Amino acid sequence: MHKRAKKKLLTQDAIPTTSLADMMFLLLIFFIMTTSLARVTGFDSEMPSGTKNKAMENEQNVTVGLQGGKITIQDRPKTLAEAEKDLKAMQLDKRPEKGRIVVLTSTGKEAYDDYFRVLSLIQACGGVVAIESGEGEKK
Repeated sequence: MHKRAKKKLLTQDAIPTTSLADMMFLLLIFFIMTTSLARVTGFDSEMPSGTKNKAMENEQNVTVGLQGGKITIQDRPKTLAEAEKDLKAMQLDKRPEKGRIVVLTSTGKEAYDDYFRVLSLIQACGGVVAIESGEGEKK
């Protein structure tokens, strides 16, 4: 007698996955080929140009300068510890909002660590930072 080969019946629950590996491999190759591997080194941003009106010129804001890793407050050279002591003595956190403004001037070529230390010091002492940038000169 002739025996019939038993056919494997697929149940309705089974999903055919035989070509899944091929599709995944093709998708992987596609994304590898279309992905850009260029590293972003920075971003450009434009500082808004502001004009001072007469009311702003009469206000006395604290000016902190950072040039060549040296800190100045109101054009007087300070170390980081002296700057912290002076900013805390000004009690910026107890002033009204307009009196808390600290203008941070920089040439834009400062080390990130120095800039970040000064910026965080101003904020820790209760100041609101206004950034003024220039290429070696105040605007």
